[in-house]
Amino acid sequence: MPAPASRVLHLALPGRIDLAQAARYLGARGEPDAATLALLERWAPPLLAAADPRGVYLQGDKEALAFLWQGQDVQRHLAGCTQAVLLAVTLGAGVDAQIRRAGVGDVAAQAATDALASALAEQVCDEAEARLRAEAQSQGLYLTGRYSPGYGDWPIAVQPRLAAVLDTPRRIGLYVTDTFLMLPRKSVTAVLGAGRAPVSGQRAGCAHCALRDKCEYRKRGESCES
Repeated sequence: MPAPASRVLHLALPGRIDLAQAARYLGARGEPDAATLALLERWAPPLLAAADPRGVYLQGDKEALAFLWQGQDVQRHLAGCTQAVLLAVTLGAGVDAQIRRAGVGDVAAQAATDALASALAEQVCDEAEARLRAEAQSQGLYLTGRYSPGYGDWPIAVQPRLAAVLDTPRRIGLYVTDTFLMLPRKSVTAVLGAGRAPVSGQRAGCAHCALRDKCEYRKRGESCES
């Protein structure tokens, strides 16, 4: 059964960037100090002005998309689901350019802008997920949380296939390089499982994560879910 065509999500920018989350991406533990907050507040407005969030999604039969489910962890996440919702979100090339501009002669500004962009990407993904949940609810479906390539043993090498199925280059200007990096950089791909009964999905956990050896959260004694 061929996969259906992807559909564009028109996403709005939030009124402000979550500075607490940005501080966490920047490496802050607990409440960020005044200097960190001041740095983030200084660079948040130009980052927001540069962002052009776009999204695309596809809802299809889980088995028809089975060529994407490499590894055991993503299959566990989709257990009990009959359908899968593929999602891609990008903040646009303007954000990458703003990170570069902020970093000219100012390493701290570049790091802050990069952290702000990561937090903003998460907020935009949350909006996209909320929209998908509302649509699923109208169909009598329940969704799991988002699960992205690189979590657990789901390899980032699946990115080109995800991008091809979603037609991301044409739909939202999102490309995947030969080394499986996404351009623009501040982009996210994910899958959510869908079923007729409540489904929670299953996180892979740190022990089996492909990023465990270089994960900044683990170095701080945290996890990406906390």
